[in-house]
Amino acid sequence: MNIELAQLISELDKSDEKITESCIATKINEVTKEDLSSGSIAERMAFGFSEDYKHKQSGWGTYFGPMMVWFGDDGKAYESPSISSITEEVVEHWISRSQSTSNPVLKARYCGLIWDLSNAAIGKKPDHTVAVNYVNALLEITDKDLCKHPTESIKKITRAYKVASGLNNISLINRCIESAINLEDRIAEDSKAGLWGFCFDLFVLGKSKYLSEDQREKLIEGLEQRLMRLSKDSSPWGCESAGVRLADYYRVKGNKEEATRVIKVVGKSFEDACDNVAPIQASSWLQHVHDIYISFNMKSDAERITKKITEVGPDVVDSMQELSHSIEIPNEQLDAYFDSMTNGGLENTLIRIGAQFIPKKDQVEQQVLELAKNYPLTNLFTKTLQDHKGRPIATIGSVENDLEGSIIHQLSSNLNTDAFFLRHSLKKALEVYDINVQDLTDFIFKSPLFEETKQDIIHAGLRAYLNQDYISAIHILVPQIEAAIRTLVELTGGATLRSTRQGGLQLRTLDNLLRDEKVEECFGIDLSFYFRILLTEQRGWNIRNDVCHAISPSGTFNCSVADRIMHVILCLAQVRVTNT
Repeated sequence: MNIELAQLISELDKSDEKITESCIATKINEVTKEDLSSGSIAERMAFGFSEDYKHKQSGWGTYFGPMMVWFGDDGKAYESPSISSITEEVVEHWISRSQSTSNPVLKARYCGLIWDLSNAAIGKKPDHTVAVNYVNALLEITDKDLCKHPTESIKKITRAYKVASGLNNISLINRCIESAINLEDRIAEDSKAGLWGFCFDLFVLGKSKYLSEDQREKLIEGLEQRLMRLSKDSSPWGCESAGVRLADYYRVKGNKEEATRVIKVVGKSFEDACDNVAPIQASSWLQHVHDIYISFNMKSDAERITKKITEVGPDVVDSMQELSHSIEIPNEQLDAYFDSMTNGGLENTLIRIGAQFIPKKDQVEQQVLELAKNYPLTNLFTKTLQDHKGRPIATIGSVENDLEGSIIHQLSSNLNTDAFFLRHSLKKALEVYDINVQDLTDFIFKSPLFEETKQDIIHAGLRAYLNQDYISAIHILVPQIEAAIRTLVELTGGATLRSTRQGGLQLRTLDNLLRDEKVEECFGIDLSFYFRILLTEQRGWNIRNDVCHAISPSGTFNCSVADRIMHVILCLAQVRVTNT
């Protein structure tokens, strides 16, 4: 061990100041730098690990984990520090240091690593006295307030209690409970929800059999009083933090009345707070309250909140701002593009337009991941989608937690961008080939998916489209798309009926049909996914459901939607009978 490191360790051993492990790591790295001696390596590693490791990439299954995980150019995952770097020599160094140091922060780290990583790294189970020393050191840190931040103290005492419980050491468990309750009394502030409630979680909701009745009553009464104070201060999120904990406890105890009482306090706090916030924020908070009421089976309150969400909807729409972006494309480039789309005859043109505007799911996924990488903050938060009346209809989580939702949202946006090119490709085709309704009808009915008995209906829908009567065209053609998908499932040997609770049979919904493996086998992932987003996905365009349930206002029956319906028809028309 080099002289500078030895001097630093001596100073740390004697110190009683508040200090974090990351600060210790910085000091050790400064004095060891490129020193590759075994002692320096062991010390750098000791304070390089991340405590209470939440991520699963490491796969260690341990409390401590790597500080960093990254992927190299070879596609392999790398981590620092790595568990593979822990040798018997390193563990022996930690054992020696845990016995020689009198600093509880250092002792807790060394003992914690030995207890947690020794068996996983080198296959040697440590003696239980290591765990006892570990818990005692954590208790000393907590009781002497040696952590710089209160949240770190919570982490230490929580770890101490869990290790003591694993040892089934009653004396240590009782000390941990007493220390934790004293800690919460010292640091709790009503306005900082992260600094209270952890004792209630650990011991009351955690059903600790070592919690005395006096301690239990103290924690419950303390949380009840905090809930009342927060409800008077118009602190809805603090109310929720206290109230939901209490409601969970009362529900487990079978006391529905008490659970309902505290949730009503939480709900009222949110509802009152909504009077003083922007409409879009009020709508979001009301939806949150609705979800809380539903989770506690308070259906009448949930229905009342639903009405409030509907009432605030128009104000949400009025408060929204329209954002737009424009790009310039030289006319010669556009002309060349549209000429390339419409050469080779009418049938080839219609086939080409059908294929060209099918979005590629894997490309959209890559686009989402790239945007998340380049603009990380915008992809961390949940997005709420609202209809034309301002009613929330769906949520999309962060890219990490809801990748499919993010892909659907991005693809839906891309369809808006592509609308210009689809519109003018169709317009150019109509001009070049002077297309009439019979030309389109003949092309479409080469596919077996469209029944001859429906020819007059589809003919009328196509005529309305060509006459720019988009309201009629969309209403006529959307049900025919559903019928064509149903025919496809029938032709491929799939089932189009499902049983009902009344003992009869009814037709499967379009969304259910589009998820059928027969459909995906025929169309492939890209086209079946596109159809779902366009027609039946609430997080997407959802045309079929909005039209058939009379949700869409007249303004949505526009050329962009009609063009997409026409595009779906062209894609379906390319399914032909093959001779085998």
